[in-house]
Amino acid sequence: MSTRYAARAAAPETPHIHRTLTGSKQTNIERVRNARAQIAKKITDGEEWLLPLLKRFNAELAQLEEAQNLLLQAAEIANHAAPHRAA
Repeated sequence: MSTRYAARAAAPETPHIHRTLTGSKQTNIERVRNARAQIAKKITDGEEWLLPLLKRFNAELAQLEEAQNLLLQAAEIANHAAPHRAA
């Protein structure tokens, strides 16, 4: 058995994937949501020239949320697989 696998087998507890990556995504999502809300308010106040910007924010928000969901899914899969690897 190589030392890499021996160290993994000797580890006292199962490693878990930290959600720091999703935290930065969440921060970006909140920024885009706040900006989108401000743009929406201005549009409802009559500034229709901002419609393309709202469209862009909607697309960016969808992209960020999809990436965050994929990161969460990957972390869940990795955390579930970790006990099986250690065994």
